[in-house]
Amino acid sequence: GLALGIALTVYGREEEADTLIEQMTRDQDPILRYGGMYALALAYSGTANNKAIRQLLHFAVSDVSDDVRRTAVLALGFVLYSEPEQ
Repeated sequence: GLALGIALTVYGREEEADTLIEQMTRDQDPILRYGGMYALALAYSGTANNKAIRQLLHFAVSDVSDDVRRTAVLALGFVLYSEPEQ
């Protein structure tokens, strides 16, 4: 719960959230790393930011926790989505 709450505080903040994201993703606790994936997803949602995509791909293939890897893949969808022009 707390990790997701922290992630919600960075919604749309992009580079302003990088310090918090860095701290969360480097933590030993998989729950905080899981929250870090959501923080990354929410901070960069819809931006297709290359740095965010690169970080998420790294975690999607290399984290020891299945939950963190699964969340990194889900977070890629948040970062890469865009609203179609109507």
